[in-house]
Amino acid sequence: MGIYARQDDSTSSSTASTGSGDIPPPSSTSSVSETIETATAISTSLPRPFDASLSGNNFTEPSCPQFFNDFLTNTTFQECLPFSLLLQTSNSFFTITKSPLSLIRTLDATCHVPSYPACSALMSSLATTLEETACKNDLSLENPLATQAHAGLLAYDALYHAACLTSPDTGNYCYADAVANASAPTSSYVYYLPLGMQLPAGTRPACTRCLQDTMAIFAAQAGNKSNPLRGDYAQAAQVVMLGCGPGFVEAGVAVSGASAGGVGWGMGMVSLVAVLVSLIL
Repeated sequence: MGIYARQDDSTSSSTASTGSGDIPPPSSTSSVSETIETATAISTSLPRPFDASLSGNNFTEPSCPQFFNDFLTNTTFQECLPFSLLLQTSNSFFTITKSPLSLIRTLDATCHVPSYPACSALMSSLATTLEETACKNDLSLENPLATQAHAGLLAYDALYHAACLTSPDTGNYCYADAVANASAPTSSYVYYLPLGMQLPAGTRPACTRCLQDTMAIFAAQAGNKSNPLRGDYAQAAQVVMLGCGPGFVEAGVAVSGASAGGVGWGMGMVSLVAVLVSLIL
């Protein structure tokens, strides 16, 4: 499954590609995003997940779009500002990554939440509700928004800890350094691993302490059969060690339950990150 690059607000896609699972970019306006804009629990200057259109996505059951509306307008969810959902589903997050100061401000907000345990419990509960009741049929049919939300909710813990790591060398957030790294522009690709996306061919992240610590977090999570990391950590570790040397990261993990291969990166996602890096530098 790949992800297309974000498009202008005038374009959108409403059809889930059941065979490939390609996820179309979000588009401009919807009643859900308009509702979120009226909420006061979180500053409107911060990015939000699913801030583009949720309409026209061929939901098969009314409970699924209602579920999205409910959790996106939930005060606790807004305060948690989950990095795992911002990565794939937020146009506004894509915009703020072009500004180092705005990115740092966003990472401050997502890391300094009122209660991490409460946020973690909420994301886990939402993931269960999505897959077992609210969006069960849409998830089985690989509705793009349902699969994105499910992966992002499951990846909350891993990406919370990874996003909040700071570099012992620069003192900056590791993610911010990765996004701005001109000499190793694919360094930020590893952050998509918990969403079930394998590293694309040719990925060569910078061999830093940040990368080691990030991969250690992912290795600890990859043994859980319900985590999207279960299918792509080992491949990512091999890619990292190809560039950084044997033993740089844990080579593999014992995976409980059935193993499933991670999804690949579509050319759209590779292009998206490449454009992002070029705009930042």
